[in-house]
Amino acid sequence: MRQELSRTETIPVFAPQVGADELAHLAAAIDVGWLGMGAGTKEFEDRISAFLGLRDRSVVTTNTGTAALHIALRAAGIGAGDEVITPSFNYVADHQAIHMCGADVVMCDIRDDNLGIDCEKAAALCGPRTKAIVPLHFAGIPCDIKGVYQLASERGLRVIEDACHGFGSLVDGKRIGNFGDIAAFSFDPVKVVTSIDGGCVVVRDPAELERLRRLRLLGIDRDTTERYKNRRAWDYDVVSEGYRYHLTNVLASVGISQIKRVEDFIHTRQGVCREYNEAFHALPGVKTPSTDFSGVSPFIYSLRIRDGKRQALVDHLRAAQIDAGIHFVPVHKHTFFKDARRGDMSVTDRVVEEVLTLPLHSCMRPDFVERVIDGVRSFFR
Repeated sequence: MRQELSRTETIPVFAPQVGADELAHLAAAIDVGWLGMGAGTKEFEDRISAFLGLRDRSVVTTNTGTAALHIALRAAGIGAGDEVITPSFNYVADHQAIHMCGADVVMCDIRDDNLGIDCEKAAALCGPRTKAIVPLHFAGIPCDIKGVYQLASERGLRVIEDACHGFGSLVDGKRIGNFGDIAAFSFDPVKVVTSIDGGCVVVRDPAELERLRRLRLLGIDRDTTERYKNRRAWDYDVVSEGYRYHLTNVLASVGISQIKRVEDFIHTRQGVCREYNEAFHALPGVKTPSTDFSGVSPFIYSLRIRDGKRQALVDHLRAAQIDAGIHFVPVHKHTFFKDARRGDMSVTDRVVEEVLTLPLHSCMRPDFVERVIDGVRSFFR
């Protein structure tokens, strides 16, 4: 279990909520003696499905969120010569997953209100090679997903939702992943729910489900069913491309422990975000998130610090032993993707100079919350 931190200890941006229960689940998984993908993996998938409220959709877990994005794109038929539109304002995993498919990344600007993809600008980027759109639900706050699906319907595009920030967020009363086309989630060490590392894809088409299962395990046709029973198929065929992307029983056991408590994780994170909004909304030159966090599963909490004061605030917080982060360095600024096709980036270019991520933890200690609030407010006195 994590040791109790003193008042003088630095408050990190991320602090996974792990302890005795995760250790007990790990020990039980190891005692079974089947360490690879198995019955524990299947149980984690079933628990994800139940939490998301899935009825006509299925879950395929992977060893990372990036792997989930990659095979989601491949299952959707994305390949060489295709173009995929996605925001530059994101971590580079989406763009690398698109590149791994042999497709070309086309980067789009974001909206100022929710920091999600700007659908009007995305429409202007559509061309004859455009096959899909990958929107991000930044910080767990849903993007203009209705606009995304309207655009996809008009242009005949697949939608692969990057829901890696939004496990548990709601749109019109349904959890992200429980509607639409394909959704990919992450369970990496800093997410609301972690399996140490991992991810999953939610898909509705049974044929795409089978393709996903083959893609995550080296193109093998029969092994998933047998491994779910903690055994292997010795008579099998390799029928497609494939990767070693499966999630093990051991890591799934941590995910199982976590998802049992996910409602509490989300509730406590919402509470902290509301305290932050209340404390910061009237500060000069500060823009708080445009939500009351109802229906939002907050992965991170980010302020916008205007008037060129962000670095000074970072330094002020560091002096108070409070870490802060920046999400994100825009992908169109990275060397590898600097020549990728893109549209107007005026909002993205402005936001990335302002955005600042504050500490947010599940079940966050009240004294930590108080210290963060005092640290930010004292900068503006």
